[in-house]
Formats: sequence, C-alpha cells, structure tokens
Amino acid sequence: MKKALMLAYILLAIIDLINCTIPGQEISIWLRPIQMIVLLLWVNQLKLNVKRAIVISFSLLIAAVLDYLFYKYGAAIESKLILLLLIKHGFFLYLLYGDIGKLRLSKKLMRWTFNYTLIFIIICTLVGGKNNILAYILSVQVAIVLLLISLKKSDTDIFRQKYLGYCLMIFSLIFGKILLSDSRWFIEAISRFSIVLGHLLFIAGLSEVKFKLSYLAYLNLRKT
Repeated sequence: MKKALMLAYILLAIIDLINCTIPGQEISIWLRPIQMIVLLLWVNQLKLNVKRAIVISFSLLIAAVLDYLFYKYGAAIESKLILLLLIKHGFFLYLLYGDIGKLRLSKKLMRWTFNYTLIFIIICTLVGGKNNILAYILSVQVAIVLLLISLKKSDTDIFRQKYLGYCLMIFSLIFGKILLSDSRWFIEAISRFSIVLGHLLFIAGLSEVKFKLSYLAYLNLRKT
C-alpha cells in the first residue's frame, strides 16, 4: 500500500509538471491538493506514534487547503494564505523542537539565530514582502525551522532529507510569490517541482523514513 501511494504521488506530480509546460493547458485545481492528501495517506501507513502522525497529518491537510486557495484566489487572499502557512510551519516547529528536547543558550546558537533570521528577512524583502508584516513574521518562523533542523543530531541521511526538503519548500514559497505576478510556465514548473519534492523529502525526514537514492526509482523505502 505504501508503494502504491508513493507511486500515485509521483505520477500526479509528473502529470502536473507536464501540464505546466503546455501553453493554455487547463487542469483541475483539485489535482494539487490531492497530491498532499495522497502524501498524508502515505504517512498514515507508517508506524509513527499517534501524536506525531496527527501533527504531520494536520500540516498536510493545511498544505492541501493552501494549494486549493492559492490557485483559486491568488493574491486576493495573500494575508490569509500567509496565516495558514504560519499555522502549518508552527506544526513543524512543534515537532522539531520536541525532537531536540532542550536548547542551551550559547554564543554560537545566538549567532546562528541572527544569521538565519537576517538572511530570510532580506529574502522576504527582495521577493516583495515589504508591505505585509505577516510575510516578515513568516520569514522569521522559516529561519527558526531551518535552525532547528540544523541543531538536531540525527542520522546524516535523515538530516540531509529534512534540510534539502525544507530548502525546496522555501524555494517554492519564493517562486509562488513570483507566480502571483508572473504566470509564465517555467515559474509554475519550478514552484510545483519544489513544493512536491520538498514536501516529500521533508515529511519523510520527519517520519524517519530514509530514501535510498540508488533505489529511488523502485520506491525502495527503509524505516530507520
């Protein structure tokens, strides 16, 4: 069942990406939310503790709603979309902080926090968040999530999956913002590729599922 759901997720992503490259091609806005629901069903096939499974499931449900609202209403409800993103990333913060346990304040931690926050505030400014305070709050939240991923001592492959996956999710936010004012196909394709692969890698990392890249084509997944 897990492999079937993963295959469905990949096939939906391929169909979506192909349609992005066809000028004037219309496709149901339900396709993208369905991808997140399929990923949610895949997560619930894993042997996770109940609390972790519920938190990840809620974050994916919000991702599905976000996808629908983004393609249905776009910039008209930008602030509402950011509020949903804040809730979604709040779930990620909850899980990542719980994995670390207890943080000890140090000069190194403060320096990392400052650097990450400064970088994402600059990025937020560059992509047009100047007039929306919620965008800056989101940028700080994103910086903290990335910081917590960096602080977690875990399996190297799992760390790489979470870090790369979350970076791709950030990339999708940036291109999603650009997409609101520039709907050219390659921007749409980059946004979709980033969000699909980013969620897959990050959610798998949160679920402690390691992708063996040499066998990825055969959907060979191993629970650590």
